[in-house]
Amino acid sequence: MPRPMKPSTLSIIVLTGVVLGAVGYLFGTLMTSASGPAVKTAQGPGAVYDTPVPIADFTLADQTGQPFTFSSARGKVVVMAFLFTHCGDVCPFSAIKMRQTLEQLGEAGKNVVLVVVDTDPERDTVPVLAGYSRELGLFDKWHMVTGPLATMQKLYQTLKITVIKENDEDVQSTVKNASDLGISLPQKDKTDSPLFGLSDSQVLEGGHVAKKYSGGYQIAHSAPFWVVDTAGQVRTSLDVSASPAQIVEAVRAYLPKK
Repeated sequence: MPRPMKPSTLSIIVLTGVVLGAVGYLFGTLMTSASGPAVKTAQGPGAVYDTPVPIADFTLADQTGQPFTFSSARGKVVVMAFLFTHCGDVCPFSAIKMRQTLEQLGEAGKNVVLVVVDTDPERDTVPVLAGYSRELGLFDKWHMVTGPLATMQKLYQTLKITVIKENDEDVQSTVKNASDLGISLPQKDKTDSPLFGLSDSQVLEGGHVAKKYSGGYQIAHSAPFWVVDTAGQVRTSLDVSASPAQIVEAVRAYLPKK
């Protein structure tokens, strides 16, 4: 397992952005947990579903401009996430964790498909997704999919994913109101952070991507990593603090046996 990253000035700067977004992504994750099926929690950032949850098939355009049909991944394990390109905190680090997961799997990675459902279809057109994917070295390694707003909203409902459009003033107001009421925001330590499991160079990379693409309104959304088995069923959910090594461990449980 990768060693926990030592605190650095860069980490502190990036984590400032993460804290400002904490209310959004934690709210989304809690909403998903509340509306979804019961899960059996385990030590660490993961939860195993008591009953596998099938994902209904869908077809959307990915970053290449070609249609991607979810059922085309049957027979392989899917690592699924929910991101958007203008995200200034969690998303680029989650994307890097997905890339590192594939790299750490080595030869076994040929049996894994990375799927990202975009949460900002109004801005994230196919050309935007293409540029973002290239920036992260993921253009030919994942399927980041999007579609018309109405289609995506229906998919969010089907998947029980919370997606809320908000502007920066809303986030700042939420943080201030919490402070005025004496409510403490979650304190993130080195093992409970979207940066956990990333090297300093990967944190730098994620910070660069966030700076280049973020801005305008933000999207508060559920932010799990889902591990989907070869039959297209969600088996494990990990939160954004999961390290690539922990995602790899969850994936290996469902890889086809030789």
